[in-house]
Amino acid sequence: MNRYALLALVAVGFVGITVAQDDSCYINDSGFTCCNKELESAMLSAMSGNDLLASADSIQKMAEGSLGGKFETVVALDDFAYKSHFKDGKTCKIEKDGQYALAWQP
Repeated sequence: MNRYALLALVAVGFVGITVAQDDSCYINDSGFTCCNKELESAMLSAMSGNDLLASADSIQKMAEGSLGGKFETVVALDDFAYKSHFKDGKTCKIEKDGQYALAWQP
C-alpha cells in the first residue's frame, strides 16, 4: 500500500470517528456511523439495482415518508469521507451490495 492510500484510509477513519458525537449514534453492520435505526432500515430497504440516482431518490422518499421532514442523500460506488450538520440524530451511512449511501436531515 502506498503512502497516499494509507493517508486516505487514516483520513476516512478519522472522519468516521469524529462524526459520532450524538449519544444515539452507533457503528452499524456496514462499519459506518448511524444515529437512527429507523433511518438505517429505510435506507437498506430502499436500495436496489445498479442505478445510483434511483437509489438516492428511493432513500430520500422513504426517509421523508417514514421520519418526516426533508432529507439529503448521497449514493456512490466507492466509500467516501464526509462531514455534515444533521438534525436530532437523523443521519446514517450504510453499504449494501457495493453501493455506499449517506442520508441526513439538515
